[in-house]
Amino acid sequence: MEIVLSTTKSCETLFAHNIGLFSFLIIMANVSPYAAEAQYRPYYPHQHRNISYMHRLSEFHKQELHNIAIRLEHSIDTDKYVCDGYFDYVCGRNRPLFSILGHLPHSGELILLLKQLQEDHEQFEAKEKLFDFFISCNSVKSLDDCYYESFEYFKPLFGYIITKKYINSNSYDVKNFVEILDRFLTKVKSTQTTSRDVIRIKLATLKEKFRMPQIYFRANDLNYEYRELSIYRKSYKHNIKNLELYRKTNSTYEYGVQRTMLDWSLYLYQSRNKPMSYFYATLNVHLWMTLYNSTERQQTLEVGGLQRLLEIGECLKLPQFVNVLDEARILAVVYLKSFRNAWEGYRDWIIASTEHQEIYDEENEILEKYRLNNKRLFFTLYAQNFCEFGRDLAENVFYLGLKQNQDFFKIYSCNYKPESFLDCL
Repeated sequence: MEIVLSTTKSCETLFAHNIGLFSFLIIMANVSPYAAEAQYRPYYPHQHRNISYMHRLSEFHKQELHNIAIRLEHSIDTDKYVCDGYFDYVCGRNRPLFSILGHLPHSGELILLLKQLQEDHEQFEAKEKLFDFFISCNSVKSLDDCYYESFEYFKPLFGYIITKKYINSNSYDVKNFVEILDRFLTKVKSTQTTSRDVIRIKLATLKEKFRMPQIYFRANDLNYEYRELSIYRKSYKHNIKNLELYRKTNSTYEYGVQRTMLDWSLYLYQSRNKPMSYFYATLNVHLWMTLYNSTERQQTLEVGGLQRLLEIGECLKLPQFVNVLDEARILAVVYLKSFRNAWEGYRDWIIASTEHQEIYDEENEILEKYRLNNKRLFFTLYAQNFCEFGRDLAENVFYLGLKQNQDFFKIYSCNYKPESFLDCL
C-alpha cells in the first residue's frame, strides 16, 4: 500500500511536469536539486563563435566531449553492474548530469553572464532592478547564492544577454536544434491525426518565431515587464516577497510564446558544443513525451480506451504497484514510445549523411579514451532524467524502452536477451 501511495504521488508529480504544450522546455530551465554540484563545466573563451565541422570536430566540441566524459565518470556508480539494475548504475551516486527538473548554468557561467549584462552598452531600468536585487541579496547571503537567485528571478534578462551574444542562426548548436525540430515535425506529419496535427502546427509556428528570439527580449519590453516590480537595495526580504508576487500575477514569461522562447534560449546556451547524442537524449525525447502525453490520454477517453490500456499494462508485465494505476500505465506507454522514437531518430541521424557518420565516429574516438561512446552517453543521459523518481518507477516505467533495446544489451554486454514489447503497442 505504501508503494502504491508513493507511486501515485510520483505519478501526480510527473503529470504536473508533463501537462501543457511543450512542457519539456519548461522542465529544462527550472532548478534541479542536484544542479549546483552536477553542472560544472569550464568556460572556453570565444565559445559563442560559429562552429563549422567541415567533416571534423571543432576544438570547442572536442573539449566539451572530454568535459562531459569526465563529469560522467563522477556521476555514475561504476561499482554497480549495469545489467543488474541500470538505476543504481546511473543514479547511485545521486549526481545526475541532468534531471527532469532541468539544470542551472555553473556559477562561473552566471558570473560571466552578469558581467556581460553589466558591460552591455544598453542601459535600462529592468537591468538596474536586477543589480539592485543582487546587492540586497549579497547583504544577507553568499555570492554563489545570489548568482543563482538572480538567475531564477530574472531569467528574461539572462535571455536578453544570451540571445544577444550566443544565439546565432548560423551556429552549429542552433542548426542542431532546428534540425531536430524539423526531423520531429516530418515524422509526426507522416502519421496524420487531429491531435498530432495540432501539436505539430503549434511547434512549427514556434520554430519560425525562434528564428529571431531577440525580439522577445528587447530592453523596452523588459522595462514594461518589470514596470510594477519594486526592488530595494537594502531590503532583501521585501524584494523576495515582491518577486514572488510578481511571478504569480504579472509575468508574461511564465507562459505562452515568451516562455518557450526563453526556455529554448536557455537550453541552447546550456547545450553549447555538445554532441547529437546529448540533444536526442534531452530534447528529442521530450518532444515525443509531449506528443504522446497528449495522444495517449485522448485514446483512453475513447470507447474501450481504458480496457485497451489495461491489456497493454498486462502485456508489458508491469508490476502490480504500477499496473493498478491508470496514470502509471499511461506513463509507461508514453515513455516507452518516446524512448523508442528518440533512439530511432538518433540512429537515423547518424546514417543520414557521410558527414554525420564522420562526426559520430570522431566523437566516439574521443569518448573511447573514457570507455564511453555516443550510445552509452545517450542511454545514460536519458536514464538520468528520472533519478529523482526512485528505483521502482524508473526501472518499471521510464526504463521500459531500455529493456527492449538490442543496442543497450550489446553495448553493456548483458548476458541475457532483451524483452520484446513490439506486440504490446
